[in-house]
Amino acid sequence: MRLLVSYHYHRNTDLAGLVAELGGDVDLFADSGAYSAATTGATINLADYAAWLRDWEPLWTVRAGLDVIGDHEATAANTTALQDAGLPVLPTFHLGSPWPVLEQLCTSHEYVALGGMALHAVGAAKQRPLMAWLVRAFTIARDHGTRFHGFGLTSAQIVKHLPFYSIDSSSYMFGERWGLTYLWNAPAWRMEAVLFRNPEEVRPRAQLFRRHGLDPARVIHPDFMRPGRGDVADDRAAVSAAAARAYGFMETSLTRRHQVLPPPLPRKADTGTKVYLALGGAGEKDRAPLRRLLRQTPPPDRKAPRP
Repeated sequence: MRLLVSYHYHRNTDLAGLVAELGGDVDLFADSGAYSAATTGATINLADYAAWLRDWEPLWTVRAGLDVIGDHEATAANTTALQDAGLPVLPTFHLGSPWPVLEQLCTSHEYVALGGMALHAVGAAKQRPLMAWLVRAFTIARDHGTRFHGFGLTSAQIVKHLPFYSIDSSSYMFGERWGLTYLWNAPAWRMEAVLFRNPEEVRPRAQLFRRHGLDPARVIHPDFMRPGRGDVADDRAAVSAAAARAYGFMETSLTRRHQVLPPPLPRKADTGTKVYLALGGAGEKDRAPLRRLLRQTPPPDRKAPRP
């Protein structure tokens, strides 16, 4: 299991307990949560973030720096300060920052994060300029042998064309709010957002639902996820667990397609593209889908088909 946890949400979480609860074999990516903090008006203290990274040092596969949205100089200063303190963090280059900054990062780092893209990855009109920006970034990286992590970027129409080493997404947690689950359709190279209460959408995808650990008959039942009619918490966990599995299947497809060799920084040096599940809050409802996912034993036909 690959998880991205941020200091913003998990500064007080017992991460060792979390890893043990999830079976012990967790590829754990540390992030400051600067974007989430900025959207809520919170601030992150550099010294506190550094202390958090040190506290859980044995657990991390990758540690991201403390980026400052819209300020590449402050971002660079924080990255240098953490590295000088003995914390080899992953630097971030943001959409809109000057290209010479990325040139310099790729000259001195073999693994760089790209940020500020999430709001530009939804809808074809926004994706076209984002793709042009990404192509230029990958062209620069190719000349230096640098690999990329894409923060908040799991648009299949983008990542299937670009060899990211790693990406992350929190989308698996959100679909059930709108009556959706996400299912990876490998042959079509598409993440399908399906209205699970609509029989006309579910029945043609019955096999896909089963592959993701959901009984299609159950999800179209009138009692499914209805307060007072059943176990709503378990139903929500089932939907989010299916979406989490979808991103695991997506990782399989992307890795087969791109076969990105690992940079030296991660401790778990798997061939990419690796897909991390971004864990939002620290509460029971946030962990429940992951526990459910671990409890499920996929049948033989539940492997992702080859694209």
